[in-house]
Amino acid sequence: MKKFFVCALFAMTALAAAFAADPAEGYWASYDDKSGDLTAVWNFYINAGGDMEAVIVYSPQCDETAMAEACKNLKPGKNFPRQGDLFKMKIIKETPWIFALKKTAPGVWEGGNIIDCGEGKMYSCKVTFTPADGKKFKADTLVMRGSIGPLGRNQFWRRPDAETMKNVTK
Repeated sequence: MKKFFVCALFAMTALAAAFAADPAEGYWASYDDKSGDLTAVWNFYINAGGDMEAVIVYSPQCDETAMAEACKNLKPGKNFPRQGDLFKMKIIKETPWIFALKKTAPGVWEGGNIIDCGEGKMYSCKVTFTPADGKKFKADTLVMRGSIGPLGRNQFWRRPDAETMKNVTK
């Protein structure tokens, strides 16, 4: 009976861990590298196929009717989760500008792409959740790495504060 209890407890713990939300899921705020100003609030989620995607849910630079006109010549390929021309897609809430990320470890997703809908460019993408450590990372951080081949750069995204989230729920 004791063996059964231990096995059942282990199985339930493993099952709970398998269904727990990944720490990279949820809302993240991106910031301009030079000015530090908020550029967008993103919602990261896992789609039905198990890949991670993210949509912009708020941006102070554009309204909810703005279209991705700069993407006129961009073809994101077969992994893009929507059909149709990118330049006819709305920037806010409807289009996953980060897509096809595969989980490689808890909080680490890679092998996908990010589209800069303002510039009409696409980059390889990797996101890594880094918990606050009180040193380098004062708060939970999502390290978003965009690259073309071996060249790339990191951006450090944070959870949006309550004031910013008021804009998301409008």
